[in-house]
Amino acid sequence: MEYYPYVFHPITVLGVGIIVLIHHEWRLQGAERSVLWRRIAAFLGSGVCSLTPTAAYMLVTGTGPMKTMKGNAWQVDALVASGVFISAGVTWYLWRRFEWGSLVPGAMQALAAVTIPYMALSPFWNVSGHVIIALMPTLYLTLVARKFWPLLAIPVVMVPNRIVLDAHTWAQTIGGFFIAAVIVVGLYRLRVAKSSHADRESAIA
Repeated sequence: MEYYPYVFHPITVLGVGIIVLIHHEWRLQGAERSVLWRRIAAFLGSGVCSLTPTAAYMLVTGTGPMKTMKGNAWQVDALVASGVFISAGVTWYLWRRFEWGSLVPGAMQALAAVTIPYMALSPFWNVSGHVIIALMPTLYLTLVARKFWPLLAIPVVMVPNRIVLDAHTWAQTIGGFFIAAVIVVGLYRLRVAKSSHADRESAIA
């Protein structure tokens, strides 16, 4: 359990999860392989943008990366959450700008939405960002295609893992799981409802 949060680090789970989603959407569209690599490169490029808040913080304070990201302080949560928010926004814009599909933008909306309570609650309540960030992509993928449901084991195991490592309380981990689940499911159902409504309007027209 000690190595679990490193092997399944939330940022790694998030990155790989979105790449799997990109691949899934690409296959549904039947596009050329060059299109897939272009989209993955765009997503990875947006990931580099997530380092902006941390880089700015280190530049202003003069602290190194190890000292900046060490510990479980709310400042670290704020840097991570703001970086994820920026990356989600850039990815959303690129997918909309080039009309690459609706699945990835929907995931970016959910990702941006879960970072808001994560960042807002951290100074007052140490809600588990590990659980929130690990659940978001795995749950979204499962909603998109049921074949991805085994991936939910990652955030489920992350819940007791944070307790074993004495990083959070049960309330903080289960609370993070609940918050992320409600937001992701809610936004996904809203997107599906809007899509169905648009299809009906198009059929009538």
